[in-house]
Amino acid sequence: MQLKSFLLLSEHLKRPFLPKPHFLMQKGTILTILQDPRLSLDIEYSNFVELKIQQYLELLVKWNYKFNLTAEKDPDSILKRHIFDSLQYSRALKPNFRVMDIGSGAGFPGIPLKIIFPTLNLVLVESKRKRCSFMQATLRELEMDRSEVINIRAEDISSKKEGKFDAVIFRAVSGLRECLALGERFIIPGGRLIVKKPPDENAEQQGLSLTLKDSIGITNYQGLNSSLLVYEKCFT
Repeated sequence: MQLKSFLLLSEHLKRPFLPKPHFLMQKGTILTILQDPRLSLDIEYSNFVELKIQQYLELLVKWNYKFNLTAEKDPDSILKRHIFDSLQYSRALKPNFRVMDIGSGAGFPGIPLKIIFPTLNLVLVESKRKRCSFMQATLRELEMDRSEVINIRAEDISSKKEGKFDAVIFRAVSGLRECLALGERFIIPGGRLIVKKPPDENAEQQGLSLTLKDSIGITNYQGLNSSLLVYEKCFT
């Protein structure tokens, strides 16, 4: 009996300490974020939305200890940097859109948008396998239907996806010109390409069939101003 107890204790000590995320989040923090006037969210604030964001944060914290999905490790920092920024994209989307999120990483901005807009049809595109595994696990845990993860470089996505989406979104990108070139083939005529304006780049750049239709002023949680650029695909 003593040997069994010793072995159980030894096995327990080998495991990395994982703080319980729900103890790290102050009560009401998520709701405060959702109600922040800078987001201008046109949604009903429900326990469902709070719970899904909480679950997402807990999964991120857990997986971060093994796979380093984000530089931020605690849920409060992830909430205020990544989820807050992701929700800004809701201002350029409609709840029933078919959306492709290119370069999703750990699911930003696609998964937070899917949480507040459950009727979105969402495709998450990411080239790194571990990040894709995390997103697939998240979609299962959060019971998100009409959602798909594709482990591939955007340049290599099948032509079967071309002209299928109301919107293509980018968040962490290297350059505006690359986004326009990568995204325009997946958008339906009249559809949108939405990207956070990279610093020091000319927003008036256009793709072969894309024109700049709107520039939405946004502010991150720390108060820094930027813009969401909304390009529209022309009818031919």
